[in-house]
Amino acid sequence: MAAKNIKPIETRYKGYRFRSRLEARWAVFMDHLDVDWEYEPQGYVVDGRPYLPDFLVWPDTELAFWLEIKGQFPGQDELDAARGLAEGTQIPAIVYWGKPQPPAPDLDYLTHDAYCGWDQEDGYIWADERGRLPYPTRPPAWQLDLTPTAFHFNKVNKASIESGFWWWTDCPFCGKALIKLHGQVGSCPSNAHLDLDYLMDKYGPPYPRFAHRTERLLQAYEAARSARFEHGENGA
Repeated sequence: MAAKNIKPIETRYKGYRFRSRLEARWAVFMDHLDVDWEYEPQGYVVDGRPYLPDFLVWPDTELAFWLEIKGQFPGQDELDAARGLAEGTQIPAIVYWGKPQPPAPDLDYLTHDAYCGWDQEDGYIWADERGRLPYPTRPPAWQLDLTPTAFHFNKVNKASIESGFWWWTDCPFCGKALIKLHGQVGSCPSNAHLDLDYLMDKYGPPYPRFAHRTERLLQAYEAARSARFEHGENGA
């Protein structure tokens, strides 16, 4: 039997008509966390093609980023468009695929050395938000069972096109939910004025400090998954 043409059901929520129920669920997720967002606020022409990004998160703040939601691993054209968007608007862009659910188990047992891979034979080098440097290439053992969640494009034209473990994170400093590499919260603009020794004494070493499975985040994932959208017309 020939495959029939199908398309996602458009879904109404908070006065918006979302192109898919998955996008609407992520909107519910962000609302549960008091995250400011705008849906399809502006279209652009990127490399000669029209492009309408899904969400602008934390608009008009230094934390702003584009969030593109995909139901499956994105294609190269989609990645090129997101990269051009980040470079052209000077706002980082994240292409996130998958369902609203915790992306990784509890990793609080990891020590600093285990997190960085320094307890392994070859050793590993890390570079802040950008993740593992090209050499050496084998990941630490704790990453082997994890599945990448997103592509992250900086606002400069040398951003690496490599998927990674970008997770929603509950920042203990400013209280805002952001997407961070490995759910790490080693620093925050709100505590930039504080002395490092003070932060170390209060919070311990900056890495690893996982914040991807806080109670607030788990409740937001549950709210997103359990939201009812009857016949694609109403959100509750």
